Amino acid sequence: MIRSMRRLLGALALVALLVPASAAALLTPGRTVSSPAPVTALSVTHQSVIWAVGRSKRDCGRVRLWETWSKGLWTFGDKTIVGCEEGPSGGFGIAQVANTGRRAFWVTNIGGNITDYQLWTATPTRPSPKRLAFASAETGAAPAIVLGVGTPEGVPYAVGSTVTYLGPDGSRLFRVDLDSPVRLLAAGPSFGAGRVIAALENGDVTVLSKTGARLRTDTYEPDAVRAVQLAYGGPVVQVGDDVTIGSPTTGTNVTLPHGALMLDYRERAIVYRKGTQARLRAIGSGADALLQQFALKPWQPMLISLDWGFGWAKGATVYWRT
Repeated sequence: MIRSMRRLLGALALVALLVPASAAALLTPGRTVSSPAPVTALSVTHQSVIWAVGRSKRDCGRVRLWETWSKGLWTFGDKTIVGCEEGPSGGFGIAQVANTGRRAFWVTNIGGNITDYQLWTATPTRPSPKRLAFASAETGAAPAIVLGVGTPEGVPYAVGSTVTYLGPDGSRLFRVDLDSPVRLLAAGPSFGAGRVIAALENGDVTVLSKTGARLRTDTYEPDAVRAVQLAYGGPVVQVGDDVTIGSPTTGTNVTLPHGALMLDYRERAIVYRKGTQARLRAIGSGADALLQQFALKPWQPMLISLDWGFGWAKGATVYWRT
């Protein structure tokens, strides 16, 4: 509880510092790490940053895990995109990463008309990648494996309509079949009953317990849900420009600027993308601040994530601010 309160106070202090500074102030990095190629995916859990590196002269892609508090830095998976040297017509890469602190998870993809997806895991003490799942889908369709953002307690992934939740030692905490293929997935804070939130193809958004029990399901129009997170206050769901925290009928509703996309949610603050800007919106006051400006095309992912600090990437450089 003390750590949770410290984390809350720290996050609120950060919001208080950022918001009055107006849209001219950017989140400044405390530390940086450079990689041999541009970063393609990034996620933060606690104070650990995981990111994927694109093709370089050495290999077709790899994953790096940075334990910022200890300055530990490890590289995994430089040979997990099998067949990339042949230049497949459907492309290849690593677009999904997650971690529990010291356990890394990543999804590789490679394909022609059909794209193969593989989920891998490794740790600093067991750096040889272990394959956890394999699935295929038509190139251009939704990914056959969906990897959710993690917490120190676990990381969820889905293959079709089946959700699996894995602990920091790699053991299975639960596996459950839902009613429709999973399109969005995230783990929530290890506080209260909810642990995993899943947005399904049929429009359902389901919250699962640590054992995989269905705690609640809210129904939206198919393909209407744009982003999900799980917070102390319950599910955080974006439909259109509206983000709802808690129940769709009695929860808190926040309207983001038109076209904005929620990227993360922590301690009653929404991190969202608006064009090439990453911004932070405080719940309640509505105060809004610019975090970072990125040089991106509309279809390119914005690589920024928040937990006990901010991690973000521009080009081949990863930044951290605790």
